Amino acid sequence: MAIGIVALLLPAWPAGEDMGSTHYMGLLAANQPWNLLIFMAIPVICAETVAVTELVILFSPQRAGRTVRALNRYVGLFAGFYFLGIFVYLLDNAVVPLTQSGGWRGPADVIAVGFYLLGVVPLYGMSLLETRVLGAGWDEQHRLKIHATFVGIFLVVAHIAMIAGMLDPTVAGWDPTHEMDDGSQMEGMTH
Repeated sequence: MAIGIVALLLPAWPAGEDMGSTHYMGLLAANQPWNLLIFMAIPVICAETVAVTELVILFSPQRAGRTVRALNRYVGLFAGFYFLGIFVYLLDNAVVPLTQSGGWRGPADVIAVGFYLLGVVPLYGMSLLETRVLGAGWDEQHRLKIHATFVGIFLVVAHIAMIAGMLDPTVAGWDPTHEMDDGSQMEGMTH
């Protein structure tokens, strides 16, 4: 709850000059290096840390000491709550305004942002597992399987978001032509 409130209080992400890219890429490119770190590096590093420690736990349960298990647990716990904050922030500062203004740049833009935001389901799911809100009665092996599944789902949706986000939106059918009030059109202008 507190993370959601903090996310709503943060200033809107700075949208620089329109380069005709997806809003996903615009977000990562703006406010360098901070947006890249906040919206990409931290969530992906967390997911990859959980994935690697999970492999150790799954394939070498006797060798996975307390440190590896604790790292897996606490990074998984942190990642879900952290990404929940990102989700709330982007919903409020990007998704709602873009939807209300008709500012989406075609299907690639919607897919990139949509799949990125879908990352909240598996990451927050991991946090719910770690806090025992989800699966409190499950045995440790079943919880670990669900945890690993959540990591895999996050990596898939994050990569779909990255691929769609890097795509030139005109390739997927977006027309950057702006229609003026008098009906004339300005090629290549989106605002």
